[in-house]
Amino acid sequence: MTFKKKQKRLVFFLPNFEVGGASESILKLTKFLIRYNFSILVISIGKNYYKNEFRKINCDITELKSTKASLSIFKLRKLMISESKKSFNKIIFISNINYANIISILSLINLHKISVILTERSSISELKYSDNLIKNFKNKLIYLLAKFTYKFSDLVVTNSKFEKKYIKNKFQLKNVICIHPPSIKEIIKLNKNNYIHRKIPNIIYVGRLSKDKGVFVILKALKEINKKYTFLFNFYGDGPDKKTMERYIKINNLEKTVILKGFNKDKNLIYKNADLFINASLWEGLPNALVQSINYNVFPICSNAPGGNMEVIKNGKLGISFKTNDEKDLQKKIITFLNKKFKLNNKIRVKHLKHYTELKSNLEYLKILNTF
Repeated sequence: MTFKKKQKRLVFFLPNFEVGGASESILKLTKFLIRYNFSILVISIGKNYYKNEFRKINCDITELKSTKASLSIFKLRKLMISESKKSFNKIIFISNINYANIISILSLINLHKISVILTERSSISELKYSDNLIKNFKNKLIYLLAKFTYKFSDLVVTNSKFEKKYIKNKFQLKNVICIHPPSIKEIIKLNKNNYIHRKIPNIIYVGRLSKDKGVFVILKALKEINKKYTFLFNFYGDGPDKKTMERYIKINNLEKTVILKGFNKDKNLIYKNADLFINASLWEGLPNALVQSINYNVFPICSNAPGGNMEVIKNGKLGISFKTNDEKDLQKKIITFLNKKFKLNNKIRVKHLKHYTELKSNLEYLKILNTF
């Protein structure tokens, strides 16, 4: 790639650049920013699953070889020293996710040409939760290091108002702003086809199949509901707990009701035939799938977990919440929906969704980057 003098260099750092919300948000943002004379470098630790798409838009790619993120500090520093010697008038380093943010600050000590933006795409309060002794110690260490290192950044960007308030208060920082992720391309206009009444309700989950996403909370609730109600539940996604979920479904005779559909990129296929969407996360950032459910006019039930859930459902005006990690409360809320068939208020829906469009998110980032 040829470098233009006086260009700003944007460096995006995400250790695990695998299929997921954080990776897709960065890809969408780079596709937008590349048109504004930014030179862009994307750094991952190990394989970047989106590298071909980044290369199509003339982004540079570096895949650091390291067995652990913590061991990549010196490699990352060496790379950024090399970058700082190039003919860019400014380098803006944008790190993603708490532990990567700590690594970034440590790697960039005394590299004064480089401005550092830290982004929180989940809720840092997740580090307060763990049912594993070793992981609990590791999480507490990361939390303490984040609390110490974040003050050395030029800016912290959160993707929910909850997280902005949390970091400001807990870390005693002033340079914290909220920019919502690019959850939707555009707001879907509703017509009569969006109000189909199905004899058998179709309930969906979209996301990673892991314990922290509350998938077993959902399954436990469904086990009881299945005794009295007829419904179909589709899990869309993949993850580390898929096999355990399959065993649970089989042991509890849910095979005819609950189906693991796997990962599917076709949002229209996922949402168009759904009546109810469930998010049962123990913590969240700003859940794209929850926003998308509202965009497709699929009524959501979500946990009141730390993060952006309550913000997305407008504190109950665009959905129902249940107590985090409480399958009985989720069971009660699902049954309430099955009995009453709630619908979203379209006027509130459209007005609220304007906060989560791709264009709005990208323009807010552009505005911030132009201040550096």
